[in-house]
Amino acid sequence: MFTKILLRHNIYYLMLAVVFCLSFLLAYSSTDRIFQIGVIVATTFFYVLWGIMHHLLNHDLHLKIVVEYILIGGFGLAMIFFILSVNGNH
Repeated sequence: MFTKILLRHNIYYLMLAVVFCLSFLLAYSSTDRIFQIGVIVATTFFYVLWGIMHHLLNHDLHLKIVVEYILIGGFGLAMIFFILSVNGNH
């Protein structure tokens, strides 16, 4: 039973990693700054929703977890926007 649960979680994480990699490639290969920002924001929203749905399906969703995903997503967005602005590509 534990192996089945572990395998299911690994599939969640693998799919999340694939989405992150595809989003990175999509944003990196584009020269349109607005498109890149859109991809980054959409990926962040996907990450937050993905985390919430993952915990909801596993029956361990709490307000603390929702806030954590929102804060991590916001922190990630802030880092990306800071890097883009320091780079002079705004």
